[in-house]
Amino acid sequence: MIGVSWGLIVGVVVGVVIGILLAVAAFFCVRLRKKRGRIGFIGSSSSRRCSTVPIRANGVDSSTVLSDSTTGPGFHRINEDDGLSLWIGQNRKRVASVTGIPKYSYKDLQEATCNFTNLIGQGAFGPVYKAQMESGEIVAVKVLATDSKQGEKEFKAEVLLLGRLHHRNLVNLVGYCAEKGQHMLVYVYMPNGSLASHLYNDSRNALSWDLRVEIATDVARGLEYLHDGAIPPVIHRDVKSSNILLDRAMRARVADFGLSREEMISRNASVRGTYGYLDPDYVSSRSFTKKSDVYSFGVLLFELIAGRTPQQGLLEYVELASINAEEGMSWDEIVDSKLDGVYDAEEVNQVSTLAYKCINRSSSERPSMRDVVQALSSVIEARGQ
Repeated sequence: MIGVSWGLIVGVVVGVVIGILLAVAAFFCVRLRKKRGRIGFIGSSSSRRCSTVPIRANGVDSSTVLSDSTTGPGFHRINEDDGLSLWIGQNRKRVASVTGIPKYSYKDLQEATCNFTNLIGQGAFGPVYKAQMESGEIVAVKVLATDSKQGEKEFKAEVLLLGRLHHRNLVNLVGYCAEKGQHMLVYVYMPNGSLASHLYNDSRNALSWDLRVEIATDVARGLEYLHDGAIPPVIHRDVKSSNILLDRAMRARVADFGLSREEMISRNASVRGTYGYLDPDYVSSRSFTKKSDVYSFGVLLFELIAGRTPQQGLLEYVELASINAEEGMSWDEIVDSKLDGVYDAEEVNQVSTLAYKCINRSSSERPSMRDVVQALSSVIEARGQ
């Protein structure tokens, strides 16, 4: 009995050892097979490997640009046979949507504008229509002139640039349409219309002096952002009262900076701007600079003070007042009669002096928009003291 017991024990032990050895061998076999499978997958099907890239790409910031400079020696280059190229090609068609700018169909905007009949303005680039979207949201649709030489690629590049320009004192882009040969830009709707309509429409209540200074400060902040906050910097090139829109709270926002392009210093540009607001330096050099916008803003300041347009001899009026000011008289003789004498004379003198600096014939002597913002902010801050 004892002998039998030992025999059983030895048999069991031997069986267990053999079983363990077989299990270990099987384990290593499976691992080796999996490893070979992975090596073959990487070498034979790069397109399958790349299928996970789109998920990661959705998190790329709108300002990110893929370029050759980002590729290192071991970076996998994309070619036409690569599976990833199809994904990139599809998303190029809706690249603005990927960056967060909705793309609308022509039919959507046609219905929203009642077949483009709700005309609310005419900008330098084309008519602007009021539109009610399916969601109930009210927007403004700018239909760009059909004689524009801008192609699809250039238009989408412009949309991408505009989509990155966001500031509380700009009329921000919220969508676009590129279809049927039409290029349209969809903007936030400004219910209180343009500054010009408030200054010159007798049916509207006159803007108070305090509000005029606040509007000027809002505009200055918007332009400062375009000049110093945007990358690349943007020059408006057509600052005027009809391009300043007022939101529901009567905060001013700069409009129609849309296709104004990045900063141009040495390049010749097509003639832009409006008579009376145009920088004299531009007339001779055909080159816009940030100081060109400063000049136009100075004219706008005098427009807010005097309540008359450049076409009504505003600057001649101002020049006459400046001669009197040098003789010790006050700037307040040019103040808009609609204010009925309700204004702070010291503030009028401060704002007029600033405006006069902005329209200096020498562009190098004009302040920057940052300087202008600081000066106007100081005027407002002094009210509480």
